[in-house]
Amino acid sequence: MANTTELKTAYADWLLTYNWAYFFTSTFRKPRSSPYYALQAVWKWLFIHHEVKRAFLVSEPFKTGDLHVHGLLAGARNQGVYVSPRIPSIDLPSGIWSGLYNAFGRNKVEGIKSGQDVANYCSKYILKEDGAFDCYEIFGEWKK
Repeated sequence: MANTTELKTAYADWLLTYNWAYFFTSTFRKPRSSPYYALQAVWKWLFIHHEVKRAFLVSEPFKTGDLHVHGLLAGARNQGVYVSPRIPSIDLPSGIWSGLYNAFGRNKVEGIKSGQDVANYCSKYILKEDGAFDCYEIFGEWKK
């Protein structure tokens, strides 16, 4: 069985084969307890309202048991903002932030500046110290 470092590297390598526009975190105003439905609700909102075409979303509980969702977002044409900042293929961070805030509550949306940002995301969020992540799903267009 692979160790935690190998798993983190494998996830980072896989996610780095795609271009990404933003990191985001969304904390629900009204607590959610089902990771599956939390991920589905956030994906549906991002897809319908913000031109997000691909997402890698992770649901994670707080110590209170309430969930929040975070992940990587990309727009159309397999293009991220860090590839072409003058022609974004996805809503700008302020628009996504506003939409997520109105729909769910507190959130944060940040641009991705490099592939190393994605690799760091894998190390920080996807795999915990015990080698397991909480609940994740991939959504949207993943064809290359």
